Amino acid sequence: MAIVVNEKNARYILAGYNSMPSIERRQFELKKFLKFFKNYLLILAVSYLVIGSILFQIFDNANIGILFSVLYPIFGFFLLIYRSLSYYRNTSKTNLLVLGVGMAIIIAIINAIFIGLSNPTIKLNDNKLFISGPYGQILDINDIVAIEKISAPIQTKKISGFQMGNVRKGKFEFPNNEIVTIISTTDKNYLRIITKSSKYIIDFDSVLQTKINEKLKKL
Repeated sequence: MAIVVNEKNARYILAGYNSMPSIERRQFELKKFLKFFKNYLLILAVSYLVIGSILFQIFDNANIGILFSVLYPIFGFFLLIYRSLSYYRNTSKTNLLVLGVGMAIIIAIINAIFIGLSNPTIKLNDNKLFISGPYGQILDINDIVAIEKISAPIQTKKISGFQMGNVRKGKFEFPNNEIVTIISTTDKNYLRIITKSSKYIIDFDSVLQTKINEKLKKL
């Protein structure tokens, strides 16, 4: 976009400007804006590549790269939109509205990501297995048919929930068309829990597996 957009084609391909009435276009400082717009996008693109490459070399963690890939452009384009308002004769109330809405959206996205990445708390109390979090579960030990240690599960697609790198929380479809609830934040070993009606996969915990097996033997 930094290379393609110019004064001749802006009325057709520049979002926002292309939908303005002709009267409002005359109030918009297009020439000055395009100079800012092109430089800004080029800087955003180059910095995205450079910072992303540095993070890739420093951190051996896919989630950091994914977070950067999601949040950096969002911040970048939010700032672009806000800075663009100065080229149009609008009111300060409009600027404040854009700033408020933009920050609210960014905060909501960041909050959702960190909730998704957070480690769930898994507790076994009496005959109930409690898994915390937005995609958590409460399993009755009496409903568990089997529990076993497995290697990394490979799903074909996400049905619903959250997925970022190795973190998976929600319902996923497997190659044999079965639907499994995965609540995991690692890429190591896992526990597969099979109940009378559903299947679950959580991060491996040898102590938890032993406790559940002991309770199953008493049933």
